[in-house]
Parts: sequence; C-alpha cells; structure tokens
Amino acid sequence: MGWLDKIGQLLGAKPPVQDEGAAHALAPETPAEPTMDDWQALCMAVGQALALDDSDELWGEVRQAIEQPAQYLDRFADDLVNRGMDEPEQVSPWLALVDGLQRRKQNFELDWKLNMNDAIWALQQLQTVEQRGLDLQALAGSKALNHEALQEAGDYLRSQGLGLVSFDIDSDSYPLSVLGSSAVAPLQALAERVCGKLLALHN
Repeated sequence: MGWLDKIGQLLGAKPPVQDEGAAHALAPETPAEPTMDDWQALCMAVGQALALDDSDELWGEVRQAIEQPAQYLDRFADDLVNRGMDEPEQVSPWLALVDGLQRRKQNFELDWKLNMNDAIWALQQLQTVEQRGLDLQALAGSKALNHEALQEAGDYLRSQGLGLVSFDIDSDSYPLSVLGSSAVAPLQALAERVCGKLLALHN
C-alpha cells in the first residue's frame, strides 16, 4: 500500500448528514486531539514526499518531542536555543518536524522581509531543488517582495510540477519546502489533523 493510500485510510470519509435540518441541529465539533498515528502518518508522508532516506528517524525525533520533551530539549539544545526554547513545556512536535527537515536540508526558514533574490537563494539551499538541478534564474529579474515574491516563485515551481509550501509556525518567517505538486493537498490534510498548517505558496 502506498503512502497516498494510507493517508486516504487515515483521513477517512465523514459520515453523511441525514438531512439539512439535522445539519443545523449539530453543535460545532471540537477538534480532536492529534493521535500518535496522526503524527506518524504526517512524518512518514512528508518523508516520502521529500524522498528522505531516514523518515523513521524523523518520526523518532517528533515522537520524542511528544513523549519525552526534556530529552528532546537536551538532544537538540543547540538548535532550540535559537528559538528561545529552554524549558520542556516549550517543546512542540510541529517545530520538531520543521527543525528535523531543516537539519536534512529539506526546509529553509526565510524572514518575511525578502526580495526575489533572497527567495532564489533560499530555494537553492533545498535538496529537492539541488537534486533536480532546477534553474531559478527565470525569476531573477522580478521586483516582487515579501509574500508576493514567494507566490511568484511558487507559480514558477508549479510550472515545473512542484509545490512551494511553508510550515506555518506562527512567526514572521517562512519555513519553506519544495515537493511534488500532487503531495501538497494530502499533506495539508494530514497537517490539519495535528492542528498544524501547511501553506501552499502560489497565486
């Protein structure tokens, strides 16, 4: 079974509402707490979408952040100090996923104040871009700034069959990854299950 099939199983189908009146009578649903299966599915799907050769290790890091935050904090103290995190209760599995991808050169965090040259340089740091030998010089003459520059870059990558995404960390930065276009929507659905947000950057 492929990872897209597994995602489909995990996401499942919502039971149909019996009638319109019943729909109005239903109280708003409280978001379910993410399960370990949800987190594992997301980590493994991200790993496959980015062709990681150590998806299990990535999942292990995220799992440690959930189950043993103090040990995770000790293990990655040098990375976490840059995020101002020095207490176990500050450890976040979503940030553990982002930081794990950054250590693997599959995510690059870019400040929101950027021009297109900044975006090109950041994208060139990603293994997906490097391995595919993508020529980003078609974007070099753009005067677009900030979010608009990333949207323009995202449009170009879409023309190459790729998606530019940002793992929203509620910050003034963009943690950027590039992956196959067909993987974006399934990963967004999985991210939502763990109360995370994966933003697709394009117009």
